[in-house]
Amino acid sequence: MSPVDHTLIEERINRIKQALERRDLTASERTVLYSLLEAYQAMENLPGPSREREYYRDTIRRLFHVLSSSEDLYLSLRPQVGTKEGSAISVFERKTSEILNSYLSGNYKSVIDQCIQLKETFGPDALTPEVGLLFALSLARQGMVKDAIAIGEQIANRLQARPDVVVLRAQLARWNLQMGDREAAIRNYEKLADLLDERQRLKTEIGLALGPIPTGETKEVAASPPHVSQPPEAFTVGVTEASATLSLDEFLAKIKALVDEKKFEHARDLIKKRRHQTTSREELERLSEAIKEVDKQEDLFLQERISVLSEQSQVLRQAETLIEKEKYDQALSKLDLISGELAHNMEVSRLKQAAISGIINRDRNRAARLFLAAKQTTDPVKKERYLRACLEILKALVEEYPSSPLISKIKDHIQKVTEELERLG
Repeated sequence: MSPVDHTLIEERINRIKQALERRDLTASERTVLYSLLEAYQAMENLPGPSREREYYRDTIRRLFHVLSSSEDLYLSLRPQVGTKEGSAISVFERKTSEILNSYLSGNYKSVIDQCIQLKETFGPDALTPEVGLLFALSLARQGMVKDAIAIGEQIANRLQARPDVVVLRAQLARWNLQMGDREAAIRNYEKLADLLDERQRLKTEIGLALGPIPTGETKEVAASPPHVSQPPEAFTVGVTEASATLSLDEFLAKIKALVDEKKFEHARDLIKKRRHQTTSREELERLSEAIKEVDKQEDLFLQERISVLSEQSQVLRQAETLIEKEKYDQALSKLDLISGELAHNMEVSRLKQAAISGIINRDRNRAARLFLAAKQTTDPVKKERYLRACLEILKALVEEYPSSPLISKIKDHIQKVTEELERLG
């Protein structure tokens, strides 16, 4: 049983939804409201025993960021003495902070929209590794996995080249010991252990998802213990060795084919491995040019994908406005402009469902008025005409939107109308 009365939670959710309909909200106010909405919605359903720990951890994290976002909003409303507002750096910092808060509160749609706006305002370099990481994770959460992979692979390359929090925790523990602070060293060691445990859990999870990987292709794979999953790199080792036996022109043709297939990460890995296997100055120069070309084509591809996402974001905003104005048919027409894999992401599905629900409720009300008119009239000819018009509307809804969750109610109405017609004879 929830520790908070369900009706109280519902009241809060409805109140926030009404507030979000206001047009005069700032980005910060909207972020705080979305954070609050996510927090209240998370309270509606308690998890099973196996997910309790994860649920409470996520809830604490969500509540912390709701409070901190509210605090930031409150403090930002108070004038600060001696600060210069509007500088590019302060705007950039504020926007990246809002992106992080949106991600931590679970508002992934807002993360995507804000990342696109950040890129449009400051250019492609605005997607720093940290922001790009949140962008990729949010795209995946919204069902846009192809774009998440494209952006995620580039970000992973940039992040891999820099120290991470694991290295920092290890160094902090060493520095604490050097300073004679054993207690602090233990605390950092425990945090390091937690990080490594989480990485091991993820490695095991991916290993199980991959299943058995063919052995015998390399010494490394053959020497591995039974039932231990190898990292994904094992898939490409055989390909790498085969690539090393190709002539340079054949190898570069293979790289071009991979780039044409948008497999930039694979192409880059093969070039790097071949570069380590050659001492020819001419070949090294050509490989360096090849990797620059891979990077260039990847950047162009990402710019193209982000432009597509930007256009989609604009269409979604227009569709949402049309739904708010109860122009459901126009909203559906707008959403139909989104094609390919983007048509199946969560936000498009949500808006389509909202538009379809609006159409069904609107036409169901029309049918209900006809049914009421049929019940009230004593003229059998009019009664039959009203009932048949009502039935036609309801059947059209079932035919047009068979997968809508509202259709079961429509079928119930059809049954009642049919029974009334049968009574007429």
